[in-house]
Amino acid sequence: MKKQLAVIALLTAASQLSAFFKLWFTARVFGIGSDLDGYNLALVLPTLISGVFAGFLQTGLFPVRAKLKALGSSDAVDSFERAVLWGVTAIGAFLALLLYLFTPVIVPILGGHAADPVVASTLFAFPYLAILVALNMVGDCVAYLLAMRNRFSIAAAAPIANGVVGGLLLASWPQGGLSNLLLGTLLGLAVQLSICFWGLKSTGLRLTGQLLPVRQIILFGREMLLLGVWILPGVILSNLAVSLPPIWVASFGEGANSAFGYAYRLHSSMVQLLVMASSPVILTHFADLVANNEIVAVRSIIAKSAVASAVLGFLGVVLVGVIGAPLLTVIFGGRFDAEAATRVAHHWWWMTTGLAFLILGNVFAKLWQSQQRPRQISVAAAAGLVVLVAAFFCLKGLLLEFSVPAAMSASAVAIVVLGITRLRLHVTNIQAER
Repeated sequence: MKKQLAVIALLTAASQLSAFFKLWFTARVFGIGSDLDGYNLALVLPTLISGVFAGFLQTGLFPVRAKLKALGSSDAVDSFERAVLWGVTAIGAFLALLLYLFTPVIVPILGGHAADPVVASTLFAFPYLAILVALNMVGDCVAYLLAMRNRFSIAAAAPIANGVVGGLLLASWPQGGLSNLLLGTLLGLAVQLSICFWGLKSTGLRLTGQLLPVRQIILFGREMLLLGVWILPGVILSNLAVSLPPIWVASFGEGANSAFGYAYRLHSSMVQLLVMASSPVILTHFADLVANNEIVAVRSIIAKSAVASAVLGFLGVVLVGVIGAPLLTVIFGGRFDAEAATRVAHHWWWMTTGLAFLILGNVFAKLWQSQQRPRQISVAAAAGLVVLVAAFFCLKGLLLEFSVPAAMSASAVAIVVLGITRLRLHVTNIQAER
């Protein structure tokens, strides 16, 4: 497992470098303003929908596919995976079409109290970014299949091409503005998806071929649905917790959403490098330990994760607080001036105060998934969302736009506190059953 995690960590680092390559050109071309505000707002709903579906699919797919593999029929596994992949493709295309058709209704809701130029940019970008629903859903499905076939390194490497494509387009055609940014986003993700499909084909899975009998598809689909239904409330709530902040921050004036967006991408890169990319591997390892009832090993992993999270979180807070703004000023340029760097750094610092809790909370989530305790994930997500909303409305008068990242950190703390309590009770119950 350590070797696999090391490979994935290196690939993820490379993908984050390519994403930064695109971010660097984005900052130089757009700085902080209405075009980028609108682009970020247009991303909210497609990202929310694909994120909800990804969590639902992951919870049901891993255990059902593992059970089918245990029966010893590789042909049946291939047929099952093909059925899932084509089903996800059809659902994604349908949802993308719905978003496109309802653009005139959706955009005013997303815009909320945003400035008129921001709403106009959102209206321009949204029909194009609706396609991301289908691309992201299929991409997540292929990544899960690659992970279960021990080829997750391909899925971890594919985003490298995505960032490079988007960055090169901005570098070669900066006058294209928002149109160029939209084109780079869609084309980059299409290239990433093509690489993942090539990787899936290299494992021996053919995209065309025999499917499982209809009766078996219904049975397996029902089992996946039952597993996913319990986690669905939690997935929806946790994705709402990600989607609400960009909408809230847009109400603080032009450029606030852009500053928040830069900070969120920098923060997400840190999280991606530290834990998110290895989540499928961690989930698989937890699933094996839980299946063998190795509770001591599970508790050891949790303890080590807690120590590592605390150390990384402390270092993050210190480094972002001390060198965040000067570093951004030096790195970026063009329309991204010193004032923009300071604004972004403040958002980034408030997000970083919750980094340690965010990392550990993700570990708890993978444990609960492996234990098939989706209701616990839903409870944790509900608690996090309640704290997020309460913290934002309590702090917005004091911290203004920075109340949004501060509320996000408070939400991460609440989830970990709840997770520690629930973990203790669950381990006690298992030991009693034994």
